[in-house]
Amino acid sequence: MLRGTETRIDNWDDLRYLLAVHKTGSMSAAARLLTTNPATVSRRLARLSETLGYELFHKTPEGWVASEAIGALIQSVGSFEGEIDSFLNASDSSGGELNGAISVGMPGSLANAVLPPFIPDLVRRHPGIRLSLHAQTYRETLGENDLIVSPVRPQQGRLIVKPIGKVHANMYAFEDSPRGGAWISLLREHDQQMAVQNAFNIMDGRPPSLRVETLHDTANAIRTTRLPGLTLRIEAEQTPGLERYDPSVPDTETPLYLCYHETRRHDPLLQAVIEWISNAFDKSDTL
Repeated sequence: MLRGTETRIDNWDDLRYLLAVHKTGSMSAAARLLTTNPATVSRRLARLSETLGYELFHKTPEGWVASEAIGALIQSVGSFEGEIDSFLNASDSSGGELNGAISVGMPGSLANAVLPPFIPDLVRRHPGIRLSLHAQTYRETLGENDLIVSPVRPQQGRLIVKPIGKVHANMYAFEDSPRGGAWISLLREHDQQMAVQNAFNIMDGRPPSLRVETLHDTANAIRTTRLPGLTLRIEAEQTPGLERYDPSVPDTETPLYLCYHETRRHDPLLQAVIEWISNAFDKSDTL
């Protein structure tokens, strides 16, 4: 709980800095998001911390994590930001045309394989929408995004979660790929994911020789090195000669979820992008 009734925030703009660090987990990333510098972010947070009487964040290997004392405040600020965005987007679209920027986080393989054929339709219907796509494989928070498509179902936060499809992964190799040795996987932080666990089983528990950030990156690394690797079926089907490492092992099937903050449920700009992404996934033959 925050300090007593004497606490007063004189500069509400400091709350933007609080939310930016919470979203990104990094002073430098928050600075980029706010078009400023890390020193300014640090100074603003120090002032807010002094006002509230609490440490705002704790440094962890994964980045800056908000303290429990300000959890309710961050939730309130995030909800307020969502309401403001929805209000402004509704005002901008009052003339019938949608204008504004939407940031989407999703696995790079899906962004590259599913969305491009449908981009002309989005541009034709909503020329005022500016779309940013961020490659993120396993993500259960929005971060700096307006919405995410993730194979991890979020368990916390006031998010609307919508099943949007299923994705298939397996170990793939070329006919001339070496067997029983080096292979390619994701970064160590993803080792507990089912697809990665199954890849370890296929490779008899041997650790990978190369780790990369996304399954789109693994596909590129497999093509370049000719080593076996874990990737998505949708990636493998775009590469002639790339087949399952062990044809007897079925794919790992993982549900996908489209997630956004509940305060944006009536945001016409965001809802137009959600409709577009949902349509693209509905019409994709192979995931």
